[in-house]
Amino acid sequence: MHEPRPSTAPPFRETGYDPAAQVYDLEYPECDGAELGFWMSEGRRFGPRLLEFAVGTGRMAVPLARHGFQVTGLDASAAMLERAAARRSSKSRAIQGRLTLRRGDMRTHRLDESFDLVLLGFNSYLLLPDREARLETLRNAAAHLRSGGGVAVDVFSATPLDATPDHEEVEFLERDPLSGWRITRERFYTYDEARHRGCSTLIYRYYDGPLLVDERRLGYSLALLTRDDVVAEFVEAGLQIDSVCGDYSRQPWRVDSPNLIVVGRTVAR
Repeated sequence: MHEPRPSTAPPFRETGYDPAAQVYDLEYPECDGAELGFWMSEGRRFGPRLLEFAVGTGRMAVPLARHGFQVTGLDASAAMLERAAARRSSKSRAIQGRLTLRRGDMRTHRLDESFDLVLLGFNSYLLLPDREARLETLRNAAAHLRSGGGVAVDVFSATPLDATPDHEEVEFLERDPLSGWRITRERFYTYDEARHRGCSTLIYRYYDGPLLVDERRLGYSLALLTRDDVVAEFVEAGLQIDSVCGDYSRQPWRVDSPNLIVVGRTVAR
C-alpha cells in the first residue's frame, strides 16, 4: 500500500496537544545533557521549588524531580498530563513525592503556594495565542513567586527564514509501544502573515504491516518573536531582566544563537 503524500499543505487548524500525547515522547525524548544542566543550575540559583508551565508529558519535570527538585507541573491538556502521570508512576516513591501535576490554563490558573522559579521551556511560551496572553502568563507566573523569585523562558528567536513555507517528507518513527504499529510523520509548515505566526500541521499515520489503520493530526502555531519582543514583554509584565542567554551554557545571546533564554526576577516586595 502506498503511503499518502498530499501535494499541497492541508488547511491549518489549531488542535491543541491532546492528539499528540501518544507520540510526543517518541519525537521528544526526556530532557538531558546541557538543557537539563541549565535548568538545574537555574534551580540552584533561585531555589528548589519549581513550577513548570506547559509541563506536557513531563520531559523536563521528571528529570528535575529525579535530581532532587520539588516540581509542580501545570498543563491544559488532559492527555499530556495522563502521559506525565504514567511516566511519574514508573519512578521511585521519592521521585513521585517530588512531582505534582495539575491541570489548568497557565494564563489564569492559581495555585495556593509559593515557588522559587517558574519555567516555560521548549518553546511553550510561543504557543500562547497573542501578546496579551503572554503578558497574562508572565504576570500569573510572577504571582506564584516568592519575593525575588525567577521566571525563565526558553524559545527560539525568529529570523526571516521563518516566513518561508516548508514541507518535510514522511519520517519513520519508532513503533507504538502499546500496539506495535509503525508510525510515520509528515509535516507542513506555513506562515500566517496577519498574525505573524509559524503554523505547523503534523500528520501521524499508524500502520499495521502495510495497512493504514489510523491517522491523527496535530496543528499548532508559534509566535515569531525577536529578542527585543520577549525582553519587552518581561519588562511590561513587571519583571526585572536577570539574564539573556543564547544557549544552555549561558553564552550571551547573538542573532545566530540556537536559543533565546530570558530570565527575569520579581521585584523585591
